[in-house]
Amino acid sequence: MQRLVEGYLLRATQRSDIFAHILIWHLQGESVQETPKEGAIDKNASFQEILPQVRQHIIDGFSPSALDMFTREFDFFDKVTSISGVLFPLPKEERRAGIRRELEKIEMQGDDLYLPTAPSKLVRGIRVDSGIPLQSAAKVPIMITFNVVDRDGDHNDVKPQACIFKVGDDCRQDVLALQVISLLRDIFQAVGLNLYLFPYGVLPTGDERGIIEVVPNTRSRSQMGETTDGGLYEIFQQDYGPVGSATFETARENFLISSAGYAVASLLLQPKDRHNGNLLFDDVGRLVHIDFGFILETSPGGNMRFESAHFKLSHEMTQLLDPSGVMKSKTWHQFVSLCVKGYLAARRYMDGIISTVQMMLDSGLPCFSRGDPIGNLRKRFHPEMSEREAAHFMIHVCTDASK
Repeated sequence: MQRLVEGYLLRATQRSDIFAHILIWHLQGESVQETPKEGAIDKNASFQEILPQVRQHIIDGFSPSALDMFTREFDFFDKVTSISGVLFPLPKEERRAGIRRELEKIEMQGDDLYLPTAPSKLVRGIRVDSGIPLQSAAKVPIMITFNVVDRDGDHNDVKPQACIFKVGDDCRQDVLALQVISLLRDIFQAVGLNLYLFPYGVLPTGDERGIIEVVPNTRSRSQMGETTDGGLYEIFQQDYGPVGSATFETARENFLISSAGYAVASLLLQPKDRHNGNLLFDDVGRLVHIDFGFILETSPGGNMRFESAHFKLSHEMTQLLDPSGVMKSKTWHQFVSLCVKGYLAARRYMDGIISTVQMMLDSGLPCFSRGDPIGNLRKRFHPEMSEREAAHFMIHVCTDASK
């Protein structure tokens, strides 16, 4: 079976250079050098052994032009990622200047380089003054903005696209969470549900190295708090106009349909650490969750489980959904109705969602290191319930989250 899979992958890489590149990045991401931490599930040793061989077989199969492209693409983004390590010894106040210094040393080699998280976006250059060192306790993740064009669009239409480069962080768990979110989005669309989810690009590029695409046109709730002391209800009025105006009500509806989508996703994935830095709002009012370092059975602080509700619905969120606070408004009932419809739709595809998660069970990811993550995921679908019973369960989940 192992040889059959390897053969299939090698044939697939010969049909697409981009697929070959992405597979190589993932192989490098799976090539963990450290011994597993206490409590983690050890990876399959034989699987680990063949990863360098498969990678080399792919590279050996490249034509001269494909090998040239591979070398330039990987060298360029390896240099950008490596800046994080250069910054680590520098004092915090010198790091931004250090990023610019390092970026100025990197040269673009060719006009066919693309963002690894979005192969449809060709890189036209780096904005050398855009580099920002991000806050982290022990590492120095950096955010860099590139000038990009759509591969199949107008190459004169240059746009900015920011990416975060991480060293010392395992991005594979984010990939798993976003695969489930992407699957849920497809399910909602297939059944005609107007629910919003945004599965942004994340790509592991090596052992505890990765690239995360910044969600465009968004601000974190923390950033929004830097300009006003008001809650979301007041911020939405500042940004979109008075309550009752067409612009405000459109933004509130966008918040509502995105909050309902993430309520269903959060019930199933159980993401923790939902602080204001991990909650984004785009320029039309939609909510986007980021950073899935704690999902399923794991949580911060040695799994102390501070969150009791199944999903994040803070007081200021409920105020935006129902300013009266009694949870009987039209917008509140619309939110609950969408949550129920989304949950019932997800239940119909329960086996596919569980299989997507179960495939990573032996990966060594922290979210599988304790408890019964697959069994508990299945329980959250409540397969023993009728549709009516499941609908009442989801209504109770929404009510509980609003308290």
